[in-house]
Amino acid sequence: MTDELSAAVATVKNGEVSFCKFISPNDAGTTGAHQAGLYVPKNAYRLIFDTPGVKGQNREQFVELTWFDGQTTTCCFKYYGTGTRNEYRITRLGKSFNEDDLVVIVKQNEIDYKGFILRSEVEKDLFLRELDLTRDDTNALIKYVPAADEFPEQPFDDSESVTSDEDLPVSNNSEARNVSFKPKAHILTLLGEELIKDPVMAIYELVKNSYDADSKSVNVYFNNITDLANATIIVKDSGIGMTDQILENVWLEPGTAFRKSVDQQGKRTIIRTPIYNRVPMGEKGVGRFAVHKLGNVIKLISRPGKIILDENGKFLRKELLDYEINLEINWRIFTQSKYLSDVKIDYYKNTDPESFYFKNDTGTYIKVSGLKEVWNRGMARQLKRHTVSMVSPKNDPDEFKIDLNFNNNWLDRFPDINELLKQAPYKLVAILDKDYNFTFDYEFSLANNKTAGGRKIKDDKSYDKNILGMIRPMFRKYYEDKGLDDSVIEEILEAKAKEALSFGSVMIELYSYDMDSASLKDVTYTPDILKKTLKEQFGIKVFKNDLRVYDYGEPGNDWLGLDIKRVNNKTWFSNNQNIGFIYLDAAGSGSLIEKTNREGFIKNESFDLFKIVVEFILTQFKTERLKDREQWIRLNKKDNGQSFTDRIANFVALINDAEIDDESKKQKLLEQASQIENDYEKAQETLLIPAGVGMTASVALHEIEKLVPRMEETVNGDPIDTERIRNQVEELDDYVSGILSVLKQSGTKPVEIKDAVNQALSNYQLKLKIRKINIEQIYEDELQTVNCDKRYLVTMLMNLIDNSIYWLDNVYKEDKSILIKVAKEGDFAKIIVADNGPGFKDTISEIVTPFFSRKEGGIGIGMYLIDTIMMKYGKLKIFTDNAEADLDEKYTGAIVELVFNKNQEV
Repeated sequence: MTDELSAAVATVKNGEVSFCKFISPNDAGTTGAHQAGLYVPKNAYRLIFDTPGVKGQNREQFVELTWFDGQTTTCCFKYYGTGTRNEYRITRLGKSFNEDDLVVIVKQNEIDYKGFILRSEVEKDLFLRELDLTRDDTNALIKYVPAADEFPEQPFDDSESVTSDEDLPVSNNSEARNVSFKPKAHILTLLGEELIKDPVMAIYELVKNSYDADSKSVNVYFNNITDLANATIIVKDSGIGMTDQILENVWLEPGTAFRKSVDQQGKRTIIRTPIYNRVPMGEKGVGRFAVHKLGNVIKLISRPGKIILDENGKFLRKELLDYEINLEINWRIFTQSKYLSDVKIDYYKNTDPESFYFKNDTGTYIKVSGLKEVWNRGMARQLKRHTVSMVSPKNDPDEFKIDLNFNNNWLDRFPDINELLKQAPYKLVAILDKDYNFTFDYEFSLANNKTAGGRKIKDDKSYDKNILGMIRPMFRKYYEDKGLDDSVIEEILEAKAKEALSFGSVMIELYSYDMDSASLKDVTYTPDILKKTLKEQFGIKVFKNDLRVYDYGEPGNDWLGLDIKRVNNKTWFSNNQNIGFIYLDAAGSGSLIEKTNREGFIKNESFDLFKIVVEFILTQFKTERLKDREQWIRLNKKDNGQSFTDRIANFVALINDAEIDDESKKQKLLEQASQIENDYEKAQETLLIPAGVGMTASVALHEIEKLVPRMEETVNGDPIDTERIRNQVEELDDYVSGILSVLKQSGTKPVEIKDAVNQALSNYQLKLKIRKINIEQIYEDELQTVNCDKRYLVTMLMNLIDNSIYWLDNVYKEDKSILIKVAKEGDFAKIIVADNGPGFKDTISEIVTPFFSRKEGGIGIGMYLIDTIMMKYGKLKIFTDNAEADLDEKYTGAIVELVFNKNQEV
């Protein structure tokens, strides 16, 4: 059986409720019908709901469906009972089907399901045989009858009548035939040519085989490499070797699941190697055909051993077996004209110790000749670079080592990456365990510029803590982008909070550089070498235990989108400025499944969430890096940090102090300086208005985008829920009114504070409700208006409310609250916005710095915009201590105060 077939059968036998059907044209979408999803007949409703649907009512339920390839989708089980409809469907499956695919869905519990797709006729036939089914028994719950020693299944209810064309049985007037695939011999050359993209990856596949064989080292020799006719590549290791049974039943069997075990529930299990307890890195069963990428002829010699374990399964010793395997293959004989079964391979079992290649130890020797490429120095050094990165920097060379030898001077003076890493001005080591516990160690240092100082973050409680809440907004956005309803997202997030990370613990090492000439001089005396080495080694690579997962970190694979982030936000760094290593535990990261073509992980939900976690860590690093970078730039530019207003004032003072005999010329200079200042203020105001409008409108438009599908669903109801649609229209009106209010020109005049607050809040009612955030409003009676532009006031309030909602979503507590308080500051008004979230982590000057943000995807202009606006009307105050703000003790999070003490004359 294939892996998926075996898992499907095992899962059905152990599942709660199982269903299978052959995909119809409607299911596959080939008829052009408008129905969505997979049709489920009424006699199989127990797959979806515990009780049948009630006519006249619609019903839906969301569950997690995990397919065999590891992809997990949040699919929707639906019953359509209104109008003329009376049917069950499963939507949002995340898969496309072909007609006549056999789909198997198994209920594990109330919210967890497994899915399988069997496409070959052989697989489908074997599945039916194994469960004693015929084609007539499909499109229904599977009536699996267990063996006598198993627990009996619950009685099966198939009493409901057939009412749909799709429920009609398949005709019995047909002839069943058994057939099988007859692969051409050429398929093996395709496995090498198509799945292995270049000679470097071919070497890597052979290295992985040595690692999985419990070898302490692998030696790769290139002999006579410049003479194509006589050139050979030899790969030699000291692993456990291959027995004749392994050779025949594993090595010569493409796609064998020798290293990938599946339990009775269809789950992947880990079988570690006996000596070094390694998690095997090769499990597809095709990597050994990589040799065909290198050359046409392979000679293999292997001396096997027997592993002796103690009563606890621990390694005791290795005993040599008394024979060697000798095999030679010329890949040219595997032509398209022959079937694979027609090509015979001879091998020899040598029992003469005197002629053994491995006389005193186990191991495997592979020699490849008839090479397909002429190698040169550039290729050799490229292979060396890749070989260096094949093994994790955390690997102990005494445990596993790769030795590359071209028997010439091609690899002389190869640059040492460790020296480059030492010179990095920004260094990070971050660890996130499977339960969201986080540690963050950061260092900034300049080897050649001690005056810039240095900075370290270690054992900092603001970082080293459980960050389940901080990740929550990023997970929320992920599910929002998938189009899930807010209520469903809330349920998923609550479930995630009770689970460990599906991919286990993550460790990141990051070394980051700035590439301008002035910066390079501060970190190295050989900037050209640093730039050259960085150009060859940059990228963020991923490792499972000791070996690398390709092709993350390869040139052209900016898999974390750092270059796009840099284009959209200059506070980010580019991909080519970093050398990074991400470490995963192979045993705990089974949900991250490598593609057969060795180009990364299969894109499933686990991989998406893994990327989110990595991006969260990089965002924290980016924030700290930016602080040090800006200080470093100021030191190099000798910038005193003065504002534009201060510089104009200094310029005016210089004019006044200058000895200018012609008073009229002096006056003209002063008038010109005044005009420059006025022009700057007007330009600033001109830019502030569209910035504020854009921010305000973007919030409302985002909510409208989510509201429209809900309105469509309501109007498609039968009958239409008039109260529900009325509420949705009012919600839409609030959003549109909010946009129109900031588009209308108003100018500086008295503004009703309470009206502005309510207008700002109207854009967030749904968010506040879903996140269970309470709004507390306090107004002093005598304070009703402030003198300002209403567009500015609404924009500032919306930004502060939006910030509080975002950061309150970072915490898990019952009483989440935002306070909006209007009070007096002397004779003037002040508006306080406070919350009981995590509060500010940075200094006040950093908070109002343009483009500084700790939000994932944040552009960092909100607080800067507020600070700039308040210079016109008064001042912005940011509190880091609750006592200074004189508020209720529960408001210990972010506290911001807008003081209107300028231009208040009406």
